[in-house]
Amino acid sequence: MASANAPTSATAPADGFNQLLHEHLCAGYQCLFTPTAEEARLEMAVAEVARKLDMGTVVWSADEGFSVDALSGPQNQKYRSPVEALRAITTEVCKIGNGQNVFIFRDLDDFFADPIVRRLIRTLTEGNKLVNKRFKRPILLVSSKRQLHEKVKNCVTQIEFELPGEDMLRKTVEFVRSSIETNDRSKAEISPELFDKIVNSLRGLTSNEAENALSRCLVRHDGFSDAMIGTILDEKAQIIKKSEVLTYIPEARQATREEIGGFGQLMDWVGRRRLAYSREAQSMQIDYPKGVVLIGVPGTGKSYVAAAVARLLGLPGYIMDIGSVFGSLVGESEQRMRDAIRQIEAQQGCVLLLDEADKAFGGATDSQGDSGVTRRIFGQLLTWLSNKKDRTFVIMTLNRTNGIPPEFLRAGRFDAVWYTDLPTATERQQILQIHFKKRGVAADQLCLTEDQWTTLIEQTQQIVGAELEQLVVESRYISFERRGSAFPTFEEIIEAKAAIIPIATLEKEKVEEIRTFCQNRARNVSAVTAVGGERRARHRRSVDINSGGTSTN
Repeated sequence: MASANAPTSATAPADGFNQLLHEHLCAGYQCLFTPTAEEARLEMAVAEVARKLDMGTVVWSADEGFSVDALSGPQNQKYRSPVEALRAITTEVCKIGNGQNVFIFRDLDDFFADPIVRRLIRTLTEGNKLVNKRFKRPILLVSSKRQLHEKVKNCVTQIEFELPGEDMLRKTVEFVRSSIETNDRSKAEISPELFDKIVNSLRGLTSNEAENALSRCLVRHDGFSDAMIGTILDEKAQIIKKSEVLTYIPEARQATREEIGGFGQLMDWVGRRRLAYSREAQSMQIDYPKGVVLIGVPGTGKSYVAAAVARLLGLPGYIMDIGSVFGSLVGESEQRMRDAIRQIEAQQGCVLLLDEADKAFGGATDSQGDSGVTRRIFGQLLTWLSNKKDRTFVIMTLNRTNGIPPEFLRAGRFDAVWYTDLPTATERQQILQIHFKKRGVAADQLCLTEDQWTTLIEQTQQIVGAELEQLVVESRYISFERRGSAFPTFEEIIEAKAAIIPIATLEKEKVEEIRTFCQNRARNVSAVTAVGGERRARHRRSVDINSGGTSTN
């Protein structure tokens, strides 16, 4: 759902830009706009299309004027002015060659504050399409920025120039490999397997960014090796961070299944869906999994599990900050969402975490206070979720039930809705041991008896995963301060627990509300063995607490 003030837009896959441009030129469109930082690659593509239509290509920039030999020297000096350049399109310059040329204007949008420039743009776009088709002199505006002046948006048609696909990235890798200057040619050798890994790691980057990342890798690693992949991903993370909307999840932060407590059912489900990515499954046209919705109170590990899913599926992981999508300028928010989706699609397969989406889209269907921006962003996201056919696996987390747009839970956008309850006794012990182990403390080093473990687990029955981690951290502070030890005693762990006020106590109404909502709408993420009497007993205890009874916490 685009802004009413946005320029008319057309989008095509990476290999479809040439086709779209061909269609628009043949149809007589006079003013096109392509936002991209890849000027050189774009101009090569435009020149290719122009040749097929028996047209020339003329490039203009403020520092050089027109890139035409016939206008070189003093004659071209005056055409450095955008006003003179635009006027010349219908006079002197149109006579170059056969008089039919595509005029590429670099960064002309920097001069749109000038009303004469805006007026000339509007004048050039007017006229009968049939006449324009016979006398072709269209202009293509190229800029790294995506926002155009309000008064020219309506007369400009936007064509997206997609990020390089696999073929272009392979050419980039081969170009860098062949450019290596070394007396040791073994440093330029690369196995087919490593070649494929490098190409996959470069997805989502421009050609220039990919070339720079490869060059840096070769300097650091002195040739092609598996170690390059990590360096490329680090470089990629910094580049993607500039978008302010997407964040790359480094592989080091992607937990293994053994490092996740309380998500047995969900991880089993994801493990089965992993088969859909195999060549055999694709030969049978098995659909890629779309993703899942996770509902639960904060601190139960919803965000953490997204990184584990990325590792399990063997895909890169990204987080989309929905709040960062919203900008202050008209149309900026919608454009940021389009850019983010475009960048995700360029990965050709990843795990995308939409964290706490309820904060951004709660009540979105009735949003009018922000002139409908939230509703339009919501519509963009829903359309993409419904139509995507690639390997992108989306995990959307929700922390509350009131105001959740029902469109999120509709079949077809996600494969399943899951619910993260408070951890069971078995899960709490597992989570505690995981967090101690992450800090170099094995379970046997704690020296807790079976009865002490039972008491500890009983007294943490209302505590979520994030609070259990804080308990581990706090108990180690206490043991180190008092005894200089990294191994807390049972008494020190209990003391650390006493300082924690569980969110299930602070927001007990919210917890019960979520439980009630999810009862017949969502699957529980826990293992089957954790769903029996233990969970029912815990639920009864929580009801008693909510009714004014006392807690064992």
